[in-house]
Amino acid sequence: MNELAPELNLGMRILLQGEQSIYNRILADIAMGKLVSGDRLGTTQLASYYDTSINPVREALKQLEGEGFVTSQKNSGARVAAFEYATMREVFEILQLLEPYFLSWYANHCSQESLTRLAEIQAQLKSLAVTDSAGLRDLDTAFHWEMYRHHYNASALRLWKNKKLILQALHGDLPVCQERFNATLKEHDHILYLLNARDDESAVRALTKHVISGGEYWSSVITEQLSELSA
Repeated sequence: MNELAPELNLGMRILLQGEQSIYNRILADIAMGKLVSGDRLGTTQLASYYDTSINPVREALKQLEGEGFVTSQKNSGARVAAFEYATMREVFEILQLLEPYFLSWYANHCSQESLTRLAEIQAQLKSLAVTDSAGLRDLDTAFHWEMYRHHYNASALRLWKNKKLILQALHGDLPVCQERFNATLKEHDHILYLLNARDDESAVRALTKHVISGGEYWSSVITEQLSELSA
């Protein structure tokens, strides 16, 4: 296990807010590259690291194994698993259902204050260098969270946070190409324009396309990576 980072980045602070279970903390460490594929996950070591007892660690590892993030062998114990493409595909399919659901409510209830905050986050995104993939992930999470956090369905919001955290664990260390970087900014601009125009249905359609295009981009990146590894 690598050294503990001095503080969580913006995206992780959003996704882990109020969600400080051992499961989430291990998943966050995978997402931030402190735990990488092949790392041994000893229950005693992790319990000490997270300042908890062994049982919560065992339960978390069992859940992570069920989700494909941990493998367990009799002789070598639990280890961080290699990437599974099917896991990412399933996560994007869930997000494609959740995010339009959140936005359809937000479009009907958003305040001018919240829209101003969205515009401020978008301005921060535009100020990033196109090579700043980590900054893009952080502020993209903040942009979406500003639209969704007002929703009344706390259970659905927790599910969204969990799936976003899983995505970070799956491809959080991969760079974003310039074309996708610029497309993200353009898609955000369009969503923000439609929200300000109070064109609710078009805003939901634009967000749906945004989520789908992001999923297609990462699917192509991962497929190419896996092809190179198997070549």
